[in-house]
Amino acid sequence: MDYPVIFPLRETLARCSADRVRQILQQNGFRQHPTAHTPYSNPKARGFSEIWSKLAGRGYAVVRIDTQGHARLGRTDDGAYEIQGASGTHAAVPHFHKEWIAADLFPRYLNECVPQVVRYTDAGDPVIGPMTDAKAKETHIRQ
Repeated sequence: MDYPVIFPLRETLARCSADRVRQILQQNGFRQHPTAHTPYSNPKARGFSEIWSKLAGRGYAVVRIDTQGHARLGRTDDGAYEIQGASGTHAAVPHFHKEWIAADLFPRYLNECVPQVVRYTDAGDPVIGPMTDAKAKETHIRQ
């Protein structure tokens, strides 16, 4: 996989508001991809992530904005959907991700989690190998 050794966006996103991150992304040539903010039944579905990307080598540099953490949806007694919170130690708070995905996997990435994604720290360093709790903490950039 030909992922960038350093993430193409050098600005750090920690402690930025989602609006500030959007501004940084626009200034750096990223574009937003519409995603379906609808209830889903597939646990791998993107759900409420806001995805911004920029061509980077043979793939796309992606910044994912999760303003609601990794929200889970459930049904109320009357059949309506509601956000019931997020699962995971680092995922329960609003955060951002810096990631890279190969061009041929990008269409799939827009709709579901893809294991071949390369995750980065806020400083732009790749986090390689099996995802441990410590590595997950590095890749969840807190708002």
